Amino acid sequence: MSGGTQDSINTEKVTYLLGLLGRQRSVSELNPDLSDSDFEDIASEEDELHKDSDKKVYTMLSQMLTKPPVVEDSYESSTTDSQSAVEDVITGIYTDLIEMSESNLVRNDPFNLKVHVKYAEKCLTSPFPPQYVGYDANHGWMLYWLVNFLRTMNRPVDESVSKLVTDKILRVTINEGLGGIGGGSGQIGHAASMYASVLALVLVEDFDTLNRIRHNLYKWMMSLKKDNGSFSMHPGGESDTRSTYCILVIASLLNILDEQLCKDTASWLATCQTYEGGFSGIPNTEAHGGYTFCAIASYFVLLGKGEGSFKERLNNVIDVDNLLRWTAMRQYHLEGGFSGRTNKLVDACYSFWIGGIFPLLEMSQNTNGSLFDRDALRTYILNCCQDSRGGLRDKPGKSPDFYHSNYTTLGLSIAEHEYSFMAQTKPANNDDYAYLVDSVRVRDGDCSAINPIFGLPLGVAEKCKEYFKLADK
Repeated sequence: MSGGTQDSINTEKVTYLLGLLGRQRSVSELNPDLSDSDFEDIASEEDELHKDSDKKVYTMLSQMLTKPPVVEDSYESSTTDSQSAVEDVITGIYTDLIEMSESNLVRNDPFNLKVHVKYAEKCLTSPFPPQYVGYDANHGWMLYWLVNFLRTMNRPVDESVSKLVTDKILRVTINEGLGGIGGGSGQIGHAASMYASVLALVLVEDFDTLNRIRHNLYKWMMSLKKDNGSFSMHPGGESDTRSTYCILVIASLLNILDEQLCKDTASWLATCQTYEGGFSGIPNTEAHGGYTFCAIASYFVLLGKGEGSFKERLNNVIDVDNLLRWTAMRQYHLEGGFSGRTNKLVDACYSFWIGGIFPLLEMSQNTNGSLFDRDALRTYILNCCQDSRGGLRDKPGKSPDFYHSNYTTLGLSIAEHEYSFMAQTKPANNDDYAYLVDSVRVRDGDCSAINPIFGLPLGVAEKCKEYFKLADK
């Protein structure tokens, strides 16, 4: 047998083995001079790495199942009863994992990529049953959730789906954007519907449509601006941290963010931080995971320019230490997942709404390490939130849906990566830090890295921003 043929066979062996073990490497990364003995060494090394990982899962689960939580609510209520029921179910799931293992080697359920992709593609291409009439105000949201779910799983979007996205969103765009974008046919423009619809167009890279309507959208967004710096959801509607985040993100992506739009917004957001450390929707109400994420992510669009570092500017505006304390308390000891508020149950969507705050803090505070237990979150998502039919769910016993499939997968991506700022010169624009996100994979997995500020796969927001920066030159 010739040397070249033998090298080719060895390379194929290694590629095949690494694929079985969950490691993804291209052939170009492999040494073409490997011998059979080298192949055996690598196989042994990979096996040991997995044993180490499996032992770590066993140790972690043992602690989660046996150690008491840091804080326990002794007041009996319907919430504590529900919490006990959820804990019982999850205890059973984790106990079964340990009992089915050998020699203290516990492996999480794998991410069922093939089934989840099939679920997303079917939902995008098949008519919905009659009971989905309740989602009529969520056309843009459903498109964003499903397309983003696919893209986060590193799957391309079919051209027919891209056309579907554009067609559907143009139908709910009012007066070429001068009236915003509605949630469904015949509905008024709404900031949250605009946010989801624009993200869907960004995901399918329909920049032509966005370019045609973006300056009209700017006029509509300015009509929602309030004197205190916040924005209304629609004319005469509520204004809160959600609507403000939606406006800022879209203005940034479409390169129409300016000083007039941002005036007083950073200081208004600061008034929404509560005594607990998290942020509420409006001042003097309860801290909530979704509102807190929206507030912190907004600062990455608002605080790019100024004296001192980004860390100094952020720490001068809000109480970061108290925020970190509240956010860390949202990860539950037994489950490993997050709740959205104090004394509430774990919910997989907060894998992003709370989990997404951590990379923002890790980047802004230059922590060079994890601020939460990434392995515990992965364990909750992989073992408790996957549905065998495809899609992901809130918690065991619930059904999968588009919303939880998207945000839980974004959270899984965050658990598989760590984040930092890219090296950069002095920022020229308020939103520059939002596009300086860098990541490194720290756990094996099937999810692409994301930009947590936008809730999009890393590179998607950056490509959109660059397109419109070039268009405006």
